[in-house]
Amino acid sequence: MRECVQNLRMRIFQLDAFTDTAFTGNPATVVLDADGVPEQTLRAIAREYSHAETAFVLAPTGADHDVALRFFNARKEALFVGHATIAAHALLRELGRRPEGVLRQLSGTGVIEVAVRGASVEFRQSLPELGAPLDTLIAARVAAALSLPATRLSTELRPVIARKGSTRLLLPLAGPEALDILAPNMDALLQLGREIGAEGFFAFAISRDGGALATDSRMFCPALGIPEDPVSGNAHAMLAAYLFGAGLIDASTVGFIGRQGRQIGRPGQVEVGLDTLGAALRGVRIGGRAVLISAGELLRPPP
Repeated sequence: MRECVQNLRMRIFQLDAFTDTAFTGNPATVVLDADGVPEQTLRAIAREYSHAETAFVLAPTGADHDVALRFFNARKEALFVGHATIAAHALLRELGRRPEGVLRQLSGTGVIEVAVRGASVEFRQSLPELGAPLDTLIAARVAAALSLPATRLSTELRPVIARKGSTRLLLPLAGPEALDILAPNMDALLQLGREIGAEGFFAFAISRDGGALATDSRMFCPALGIPEDPVSGNAHAMLAAYLFGAGLIDASTVGFIGRQGRQIGRPGQVEVGLDTLGAALRGVRIGGRAVLISAGELLRPPP
């Protein structure tokens, strides 16, 4: 026992992101002081806590950033994870390990700025690459894999594949009520994803909340071992670029709220802001809060 205690190195925390209510939003595991830990150990930790993606916090390795993060899920390393970024910086702020204001974070997609203001965390995403609209046959096959009548798809918007570190098919629905009847066939989605090059399927609908634009959504990522992702920051950044390109929001739009997770009992919301220059969209700001659920210690195996 004494040897195990001497090998205590890393602290582990569980947080719920994109919410300020415990046991809602998107869970993330955050491991502090993971410098020097072998990659196979990082992967093993992520598999052990496979109910959530794990962010490992590392010391900076260059002058161009203040903190480094690596992200793993049960299957592989991810270049960037939005909700785990929110969780990690909320935790660092709560522990007094980062100030309010802006820090530069290095992760797999490069260096981004992450701001903490009060209880809110916000990061900026560069724009995704949006593919050409998919043909109606593919859209109908996706709808069938979701057990959704094709008549519940939007007649005004077409599905597209967005790429930003990972790939998501953005599937516009006719109304938010269609989200409640989705019953995905994961095998069919997995096969479709391989065919069209999409790691996830982000079904969304536009609504109005007191006159302001809002969205409701669900996302399924069987290729990543995630049957349904409760709340996704990355997908909402893709969605903002899509809506801007479709003319549904423009440079006069301050932003919108994206709601996700209600159907699986983990409601959360993403604060989406636009970074514009003149009439052009330059980037997307993704923000939210996180609540600390648990804290503990991990034993680092001897080298």
